Amino acid sequence: MSGKWLTNLEVGGYLNLIGVEKTDPDLELLTQIVGRTLEVIPFQNLTMLDNEREIPTKEDIKRLMLSGVGGICTIRNPFIHQLLVELGFDARMVASTIMQPDCHITILVAIEGELWWCDPGNGFPYFSIIRLGDETIQSHPFLSYKLIKSDNRWELQHKNRDGNWFTNYHFNTEFVDFGYFGDMYESHYTDPGFGPFLTGLRVNRWTETGGIILRNCRATNSLTTEILNDVNDFSSWVDNNISPLKLENLLGTRRDVTKLWGVIQ
Repeated sequence: MSGKWLTNLEVGGYLNLIGVEKTDPDLELLTQIVGRTLEVIPFQNLTMLDNEREIPTKEDIKRLMLSGVGGICTIRNPFIHQLLVELGFDARMVASTIMQPDCHITILVAIEGELWWCDPGNGFPYFSIIRLGDETIQSHPFLSYKLIKSDNRWELQHKNRDGNWFTNYHFNTEFVDFGYFGDMYESHYTDPGFGPFLTGLRVNRWTETGGIILRNCRATNSLTTEILNDVNDFSSWVDNNISPLKLENLLGTRRDVTKLWGVIQ
């Protein structure tokens, strides 16, 4: 996936979709792109579950993001990386370790001689763009997090309910090409034991003041938590919370809600 693969029309179309005006490639524009991607584009594995373990192609990634359907990090961050490159940013991808080595894609952007971390492809609300070396605690109503240096790795840490910090994932600053993640894609999309995305339901959308979260049958927003009891509850929740997208838009003509709900039964 090296080289130019987003047209100027597609770049403009995505910026229009998320409501961001094209300006010079600076920290303000980067912050807007990350924040509006988190707010507009759902983090979801429903299309992944519906696609019979097909590994997404470049065209699949573009289609899912340009249509506003979204996906998990394997869809979101490669697209955002390419978008940033086309906008004139010095953006690179690095491999991060969560549950498995190098199982996550993270983006680093060089601005005025310094590296900045961002991760709009994660299931967590990482609205902040963090300069490597800045260990300031970042806050969101659902999460407190910080980026620290530990030996030769950078650790993205979360604060748990007891007030203790733990490492959610870690990475080094070795830049890699998209092809580096070939084995990771194969594992994510074909091996149910590699991560949570073939064995559970995940849908998130965020704002700077809250969000909505679906984790299997547990649905949470800024005010309440409810348990989805059956496939009808699940279908209704998605239709009501992924607006303006409906479940049929997510799955197209292959809509099979029962199959998706069956993943967690």
